[in-house]
Amino acid sequence: MSGGFRDTFTKDQDKDGQLGYDDTAFYYFASTVLLCVAVPWTFSVLYNLIFPGKAQIDQDFPTKSRQGSSFKQCMTSEMTGKYDKARREARRCTGGSTCLFLLKSGLLAMIWIAVYVLATQTGQENQIRRFDPFEILEVPHGADAQQIKKAYRKLSLVYHPDKNPDDPLAASRFIQITKAYSAMTDEVAKKNYEKYGNPDGPQATKVGIGLPRFLLEKENHLGILCAFFFLLLFVVPMTFICYYQRTKNFAPNGVMIETLQLLGHYINEGTRVKNCPELLAASAESRGMEARPTDNTQMKPISQAVVEHKKRQFQVPIIMKNQFLIWAHMQRLHHLMSPELRADTDQLLKYAMKITHAMVEIACMREWFFTAQAMIDFRRCLVQALDVKSSQLLQIPHFNEDIIKHCTKGKHPVSSLNDFISRDPEQRKGLAKMEPQQILDVEAFSSHVSAVELKAIVEVEDEQSIVVGDVATVCVQLRRKNLKEGEAMGPVHAPLFPEPKFEEWWLFLVEATPSTRIITYERLRDTEHVMEEKMRFQVSRPGKHSLVLHAMCDSYLGIDQKVELNFNAHQEEEVKREVFVHPEDEELDQQPTLFQQFMGELNHEEESEEEEEEEDKKRRNKAKKEQLESLAASKATDKVDSDDDEEDKEAEKRNAREGDSDSSSDSD
Repeated sequence: MSGGFRDTFTKDQDKDGQLGYDDTAFYYFASTVLLCVAVPWTFSVLYNLIFPGKAQIDQDFPTKSRQGSSFKQCMTSEMTGKYDKARREARRCTGGSTCLFLLKSGLLAMIWIAVYVLATQTGQENQIRRFDPFEILEVPHGADAQQIKKAYRKLSLVYHPDKNPDDPLAASRFIQITKAYSAMTDEVAKKNYEKYGNPDGPQATKVGIGLPRFLLEKENHLGILCAFFFLLLFVVPMTFICYYQRTKNFAPNGVMIETLQLLGHYINEGTRVKNCPELLAASAESRGMEARPTDNTQMKPISQAVVEHKKRQFQVPIIMKNQFLIWAHMQRLHHLMSPELRADTDQLLKYAMKITHAMVEIACMREWFFTAQAMIDFRRCLVQALDVKSSQLLQIPHFNEDIIKHCTKGKHPVSSLNDFISRDPEQRKGLAKMEPQQILDVEAFSSHVSAVELKAIVEVEDEQSIVVGDVATVCVQLRRKNLKEGEAMGPVHAPLFPEPKFEEWWLFLVEATPSTRIITYERLRDTEHVMEEKMRFQVSRPGKHSLVLHAMCDSYLGIDQKVELNFNAHQEEEVKREVFVHPEDEELDQQPTLFQQFMGELNHEEESEEEEEEEDKKRRNKAKKEQLESLAASKATDKVDSDDDEEDKEAEKRNAREGDSDSSSDSD
């Protein structure tokens, strides 16, 4: 190490310790910060210790909606069993959760120990250190002038800045020594000290955040500099790099960009439900799942029992495995799955919600209604574990193929879920051979499924008629008739789905033509008793319009609603519209805006300057005119005078001639 570097970043070991610095402010600041972290964290740890798993249960199965309504839960035996299982899983102590709890407890204990140490140090420090010249000069009270002068010379030689060029504390110490000596020798400084406690006179109180003393000590400079560079050049960049590496592969909707590219390439106008399991299995999320050596053995019974409705397009092993798992879930072959395969299926279904949502959006952006409808059908097949051609009645608890055959035959047959739940309990078929608990499950399911009433109108806001070029608004209202005021729809009945699923409704406004082009669409996630939405589109042609509004549920098959919308669009010249302007709006229009006011002030200044210039110009012109008039008048006067003089001269000449003629006549 060179001498210059050593002199800069090291300190003489024989030098006295630093004096005159108080760490009390830092202790207060650090204690406050640690307490802000420790207190809420302690409450959280104690809450989880007293009520284990309650926070997770409240997150998965909330009791109140965002609007404050109470969620109506599905009370079938399968769903209550699912709730109880989720509670047990949340409360169960695993090795990972135990280690995490011990780690949190250890960190929390260390924080409280640090708070205790800081509080102890705070109690030992003086809260306000007053200026004491005797203490600064290290002389006893009552010392004479000679002792004071001797102490001043000694300390000034030790702490002089010229002898400590790299020590910032030495300069501060030297200033204190100088002030202390002045306070005891200079008369003015002594009076200020005796009166105000400071040789400089009255001082204003200053409050700031204290820094620990070791940051200013010279021997710590190298370590502090290394720590600063490590934090700035390594920790911060690595944090951003890790975050970027984790998020760069995902789109804003949470789906991997590679998956969106795959779906955008393979989804076309002819894509239907039978194509979707393979697309889901080919997604990047699916291909990133772990493949185990035991998969071949465990997958044999599933591959033999599964019925594939489409020829496979991909032959990649992980895609084939996950495709079989999806078909097995849709065909309710969970009893053939090992615990590992069931866990893989649950993971696929968790991925599926975001991926199927992306499928629907891709179809909507391309205005393919039947494709979007197929994507939603696939989504609810995953939620309810239904095959491509399965009956809607399989969603009802305890219903199987034999019961469904009985329901679809005979007197008053039932083939749709909406028809089944709309009937009175006494008129529902298929319940004759069920046990009382099973009948109660069917009743609980029927009362929980949303019975939606759809209403919609087309209008142009603030207008009586619709004209080409207008932006028309479709006001949609969906009312759940099975809910009361203050109630909200809880998670749907989906015992085979791995996580709680809330209803979502998709609204499609399409043309009532064979092409069924999507005009506009909306996604509703509201769980309240009444849902309202406004859909806007531009009227592009005159004449009669026939549109159909579809409301499709993504969680249940068979409860969709639709309503026809008819309106007539006029040409712009056919309708005379009067623009009504409210008087208050007119007054507001007359008021200048802030920009106009600002520009008006500038213009006013410019106008005042122009007016002054014009007035000066007018005064100058008037003075010039008066000057010209006076000059003309003087010229006219001079001319008159000259004319009079000439007349006098002529008269004199005539008189002279007459006199000459008279004299000549006399001589004769």
